[in-house]
Amino acid sequence: MLMQWISYFMIFSVLVIFILVYPVDEKSDWRFFSTVLVLAILLLTNILWFQSVERWIFRNHPVLSLWFINIFTSLLVLGAFALTGRGEIIFLMFMQVAQFAITLGVWPRGVIYSLIMLGGSLGILKAYGAPNDQLLQFAPQFLTGIIFVLVFTVLERRSEQEKTRAEGLLRELQAANIEIRAAQQREKELAIAEERMRMARDIHDGLGHHLTVLSIQLQAADKLVERNPQAAAEAIKTSRSEVRAALEEVRRSVGVMREPSTESQPLELMLENLVQDFDEHTGLESQFEHSGNSVELSVFAQQTLFRTVQESLTNIQKHGKGVKHIQVKLEYSAENVRLAVSDDGQKLDLVSNDQAGYGLQGLKERVDQLGGEFCCGPGSNSGFQVDVTIPLKEIIGDQGSPGR
Repeated sequence: MLMQWISYFMIFSVLVIFILVYPVDEKSDWRFFSTVLVLAILLLTNILWFQSVERWIFRNHPVLSLWFINIFTSLLVLGAFALTGRGEIIFLMFMQVAQFAITLGVWPRGVIYSLIMLGGSLGILKAYGAPNDQLLQFAPQFLTGIIFVLVFTVLERRSEQEKTRAEGLLRELQAANIEIRAAQQREKELAIAEERMRMARDIHDGLGHHLTVLSIQLQAADKLVERNPQAAAEAIKTSRSEVRAALEEVRRSVGVMREPSTESQPLELMLENLVQDFDEHTGLESQFEHSGNSVELSVFAQQTLFRTVQESLTNIQKHGKGVKHIQVKLEYSAENVRLAVSDDGQKLDLVSNDQAGYGLQGLKERVDQLGGEFCCGPGSNSGFQVDVTIPLKEIIGDQGSPGR
């Protein structure tokens, strides 16, 4: 764009200067008007070239088009100079050198072209009778001007390249910003989906446990209300306790959605209380064992282990056959924390049950998020066993929650 305006300005200026200073007489009228016509064609050619001609002339041959326009305008400059031999016209040679170097390159084409133009100009001056000493004086001056123009052209081309590069980087940055916003939106949607899954697991593992116990106690009360009113009353009392626990579970879940969860009790105490309550409400003999040195786990890890015991006890109560004893073991080692829940009932493939399978799948998803291993199936001797192992390096001192 800069070279376009420089070309327009130089050609127009030379045209005006030539019209104002050229002495017109009868003998030189044809030279005057011919030169004015040639300079006007040169100006018009440059305007058409930069604005529109390049869009349709040699459209499929851009290099040929560049050579054509440069040779044509160069012949016009040399022709205008040859008609009069006036010095102000020869200055258009600098414009042609710059235009050629920009379109076809400085080295080697621009340098060779500059020397040809310089030789042509010296030849025209010689034809007009210029002495050799004047030509020797003229050549270094114009050579210096040509060098200046070529250096300027190099700088202008580098500036244009840097501008193009900056525009390219800007487009890439804009595209990256769009991609980042899209990624943020996908992350937001994923977080919402994960939160929904977490809430579904909490409802199933927590509220589902209490509702299961409540359903069993109400069924027992219905059967015992006539023949054993005292036992029915105890079942109803237990049902009330489970209703209160279920309401507390709902309040806790709502509280988790409002603010970050905080557990004030150690995991061992929470599991011991859970097993004790289960023992009292179901009549099944349950035992909790804890070994190793306790460490502070992340909130999500504590919730995962607590839900594992809760879901396992619920499944034993709902699906276990011939169960008399339940054992819950929590073991800490130097590298892992391991939780095992087993019973002595009949061997049962609990995963085949759809409802139980959903709860176990939710537990597995929780454990996977912590980088642990989840196994469940018939025990080695009898009953059913759930086994969870989680690396301590993934859950010590991390108060964040992958499930949130």
